[in-house]
Parts: sequence; C-alpha cells; structure tokens
Amino acid sequence: MTGRIFEIREFTLHDGPGIRTTVFLKGCPLRCPWCHNPEGLSSEIQTMTRADGSTAVCGEDWESGALADELLRNADIMAQSGGGVTFSGGEPLAQATFLCEVADILRAAGVSCAIETSGHADAPDYRAAISRMDFVYQDIKHHDPGEFRRICGGDLALVLDNYAWLRSSGVPFAVRVPCIPGVNDSPADRAALLRLVGPGVTVEFLPYHPGGESKRRMLGGRQGPM
Repeated sequence: MTGRIFEIREFTLHDGPGIRTTVFLKGCPLRCPWCHNPEGLSSEIQTMTRADGSTAVCGEDWESGALADELLRNADIMAQSGGGVTFSGGEPLAQATFLCEVADILRAAGVSCAIETSGHADAPDYRAAISRMDFVYQDIKHHDPGEFRRICGGDLALVLDNYAWLRSSGVPFAVRVPCIPGVNDSPADRAALLRLVGPGVTVEFLPYHPGGESKRRMLGGRQGPM
C-alpha cells in the first residue's frame, strides 16, 4: 500500500540503539502546541514558505515496498552498529497498516525496527505495530487527563490503556516526557508523571526544544510552546 512521509533522515544517533535511519510519517491526531515537527501534524501535502520567499513541498507518497528498498540501502551499516530503522512523525500509528507492511519487509531482511509514538491510537493498530518493533519510545505528555485534552486535544485514557499493554508485551521500551515550561515541568508534575509511569521504567525527561518554531512560521502558524 501507499503511505505519506515528510522526511527520511539517515545516520541518526538519538532515535534508538546504534546508527539508524529515521522515517517521519505524516499525520497526527494530537495538536501539541510545542510540536518539534509541525509539518508532520497534517496528513496533507503542504507547502512551506521560507523567509526569503522560496518554498518547499512537505510530504511525499511512497509504496511500502519501494520505501523498504530505500531503507535497506544502508542495512549493512546499520547492522554493524547495532542500529536499524526508527519510525517517527507526526504520529506513525496514524498510518499503522502502511507502517506494519514496511516493518515486515525490513524485519524479514534482518533490520531492527523501533518507533517513537504518542500512543494515541486505537488498540488494534497500536498492538499490531508495537508487536513488530524491537524497541519503543513511548511519549507520556501529561499526567492529568483534563490538561492533556485541553492542551493536546487527546484522550489520556487511550494512551494509558495502550501503555499498560506495552508494559505487559515484553517489547523493550523507554518512556519519554517532553518537558514544556509552564505545562508539565514543575517538580510536582515530574513526580506525578513518575507515579503514572510506574516503578522500574526508564524515563527520559526531554528539555523543550524550540526547533519547531521556525517551521511553524513557514507553515503560517503561531509561535511558542503555548
């Protein structure tokens, strides 16, 4: 089948073990105002307008087999470093069937797969995709259901139900928390998030990165984490 991506980034070092290629898929059900990749929120192909007036098209359609072939070009390098392919976004589970097709081809070729996900997806899609992964970065963006809905536009219960299944699945994972000033970065917020995640889990608290602001300008959106 065909899926839509907005970037293939080679030789990444922070999206899982070893040297990796990260695939950024278009579309996300959430609307976190601090998003580092705002060009991944919409599932539509978009035009980004730079400050000098030049433009760039954001979004490209790939057939699953063709994308897998492209990713396999660096299979030897990834294997030598213990790396592989990481699916990110946007929200990669917004295109779960496409992602699963690509992952099946990669894994059949011996390539390790990882995913960065908000966990905001229907349970069948979440479980189908996660069961194909060798490692999962699971975002937990806020501990309070009301604040999560108000700020991100999502249902925290859906995320936590999927997270509970992840903990029982046997798939290795770590929890990532983007720490946003004035949103979830107080000591009380961190303590509540740690209680929510549970004991014995690797938790990475990530500082707010303003890299999405320039891209929001190019897409005509407002600036700032809130």
